[in-house]
Amino acid sequence: MLLPLLKAAAFAAVLGISTAKPLSSRQKPEPWGFFTNNTIYQTTGRESITYPRYAALGDGTILATASLSGQGGPGYFPIFESTDGGASWAQVSNLTDAVNGWGLSAQPALAELTEEMGGYPAGTILGSGNSWSNNGTRIDLYASTDRARTWEFVSHIAEGGRPNTTNGADPIWEPYLMVYDHQLVCYYSDQRDPLHGQKLAHQTSPDLRTWGPVVNDVAYDLYEARPGMTVVAYLPDPVDQWILVHERPIGNSSSHGVHYPVYYVMADSPLEFGQAVGRPIVVNNQTAPNASPYVVWSSAGGTPYGTIVVSDADRRQVYTNRYGGDPDRWEEHGTPAGAVYSRAIQILEGYPDHLLIYGGETFDDMGLGLHTPFSATVVDLEEVLTMPVDGYDD
Repeated sequence: MLLPLLKAAAFAAVLGISTAKPLSSRQKPEPWGFFTNNTIYQTTGRESITYPRYAALGDGTILATASLSGQGGPGYFPIFESTDGGASWAQVSNLTDAVNGWGLSAQPALAELTEEMGGYPAGTILGSGNSWSNNGTRIDLYASTDRARTWEFVSHIAEGGRPNTTNGADPIWEPYLMVYDHQLVCYYSDQRDPLHGQKLAHQTSPDLRTWGPVVNDVAYDLYEARPGMTVVAYLPDPVDQWILVHERPIGNSSSHGVHYPVYYVMADSPLEFGQAVGRPIVVNNQTAPNASPYVVWSSAGGTPYGTIVVSDADRRQVYTNRYGGDPDRWEEHGTPAGAVYSRAIQILEGYPDHLLIYGGETFDDMGLGLHTPFSATVVDLEEVLTMPVDGYDD
């Protein structure tokens, strides 16, 4: 589990460096076009942007946020909006802690309600994140009925001990929100189970206020295995399954040269990942992504299965699979985007060949005053699939 401000120094080596820079005026992006490193927010002072997240709304609007550190005072998540495929952005609000007095420290999550739930209409924006202090860690739920302009507290989803990544401590981390089967699902990383240094779990709510029991999604028999950072995507017919990606650090060991190898689990239901077996993503038995993965699916790619696209924290490349998750068919392809701590990726609605890659800073660059912007890069996925690993390198 990678965690800002808490990650052990021995595991903090980053294999790639973000090269995100603002576009010049001559390179001003066109709406719904392709462009590189378009600035969403320019950091100043000691600020750092990491852990970007987004919600793709039904009308094509994108809401994006990130973990903003170094700004002083309690943490919060700035919320940005784009209505033209990431070409232009406007800040519309800040999502702040309204109940704990701890701030919203890290690991934001956004989602849109696709149906009425708990008295909130379809189209309501949901926000979450980790609020922590020496008193504990809390994953809280907020809602906005005016397209993320204002927010109200809804419920405490789960609570753990103070932030501490040591095995035997009992915090919780890294929420991921999804609407499924007339309920809200909140996935998160959980250190509270004495049988596991860390596991992945979820809880569900039909009304956004009452939450069901903790259900295991990924829990390895080896206590030291620490799966973290759940992200989920649906793979339509002919696969008709759900995929969950996560990192799986195991003490000081490594896999194909990485300490936080990326695994994936596939299941018929996103509520039944615990019945499946995790598999590592490995390319040609020699290369593996490292840490904080993100996964999306696109109908592009030239096969009946479409394309699974996975990003990691340490490289500008992406990892793709055009054969429904076949463990022997993963590929690695270059992109012009930089490495980012917990980099998010997105397929634009209605544009299956438009892969949006969010930019920010690597873990090791946080707090150095590099003024790396929060940025958006949109690449042609069909082109990416033809690129070698270093196809976009300078």
